Amino acid sequence: MALGGGREIGANSFYYGIDGHGLLVDAGLHPEKLGWEAFPKITALNGHPVDTLLVTHAHTDHLGAVPFVMQHHPNAEVYATSETIELSRIMLSNSASLLPKQHPAEVIEALTNYTLIELPDVIAQFRPLDLGTSQQFGDGRFKATYYTSGHILGAAGILIETDGQRIFHTGDTSLHAQRIVGGAALPDGPIDVLVSESTNGIVDAYLTHTRERELERLITTINETLAAEGSVLIPVFALGKLQEMLMMISDAMKAGRIPSVPVYSGGMGRRISDVYDQFPMSRSRTNPKDRVADIEQSELPRRDGLFSGKFFREPSIVLAASGMMQDGTPSYFLAQRWLRLAHFTICFVGYTDPRTPGYIVSHAEQGTRIKFGSMRRDVPVRCKIERFRFSAHARREELLEIVRRLRPKKVVLTHGDERAIAAFGELIVETFPETQVSAPEVGKWYSLSS
Repeated sequence: MALGGGREIGANSFYYGIDGHGLLVDAGLHPEKLGWEAFPKITALNGHPVDTLLVTHAHTDHLGAVPFVMQHHPNAEVYATSETIELSRIMLSNSASLLPKQHPAEVIEALTNYTLIELPDVIAQFRPLDLGTSQQFGDGRFKATYYTSGHILGAAGILIETDGQRIFHTGDTSLHAQRIVGGAALPDGPIDVLVSESTNGIVDAYLTHTRERELERLITTINETLAAEGSVLIPVFALGKLQEMLMMISDAMKAGRIPSVPVYSGGMGRRISDVYDQFPMSRSRTNPKDRVADIEQSELPRRDGLFSGKFFREPSIVLAASGMMQDGTPSYFLAQRWLRLAHFTICFVGYTDPRTPGYIVSHAEQGTRIKFGSMRRDVPVRCKIERFRFSAHARREELLEIVRRLRPKKVVLTHGDERAIAAFGELIVETFPETQVSAPEVGKWYSLSS
């Protein structure tokens, strides 16, 4: 049963009933929904147990509702990689601070595990299950093995083996290597069931661009902006995208491909970068010698100082959360002034949900006026806006390659909007006619047994 993340991205949580043992993979929050709709539908289990909770990685749409689930199932054993456990201290604290701003008071009052007193105890219950290791659960009912999934530091795909059946749950995955984080490892095929993410399941022109070409375009755009005495704003996710972009920009500066100008970052992204540096030998990493702390960075001002930042007076590169310019974040506030400056540029480097301010800004045309977020007035679009794809998710072709390698009898598509799931599902059926494909609706039971 999908408790969230079925035919959508957000509140990702998937329940496996295995011979009376309840396994939950992930418990995330939905970034765009309000109230209880933002949480996994835990009540849909209708009395079924949650004995084990395996977390694939530390992004909020997979991790953020773990305290909520543990409130309902306090005896559940929670496992994650050591990297994810360290990142969860930052990510869950951030979720706890944002929830009162996003949800009704009656919801917040019911979330006792998110308080400053309870949250550290919740995180203290996490147990490590590291990449490349296995463990038996449910008195031997099944074995789970964590495979490197790419995506971000410590992210895992999970092979579930039970009663002669093999189920592989990809989590968020990517076969291609990024700058800091390498590509995914897969179990040997064949398997019985593949539960796959499908974020990039629809044909998208940006996905045909190689990372090398996209990097060339980004470097060209940055140089053109700096030469015009302007500054570049790059909206980023604090976990994953910030660290990747910092390293790529640093590489370009060291190679003399970008002038050495101030690079701004800040907030919890700095603390997350410290965790990346804490695990140089992680199976996720491409090079143990890379240290984000070695990259010279200026501190991004807090909200009151954003509009008077030095980057408005001298050419600079600003990496600011959030990647989708969520209302109230630094990138959201900076965009309000950035858009008005003709010699400035905003570079989007990842996916933006159509329901977010970032989508509106990223698709705006110069010479028009736009209204985004909770702004009351339109803003003139004078700056240059560019979109790049440095996706931490598998490309459509890679998703199909995973199916090809694992040769599953059944494929269950998750973590994608309905258009992406439909398009990718059709491609699987065309390419592998013998494969059964389904896309679970939230709250409905599906049989995975052969």
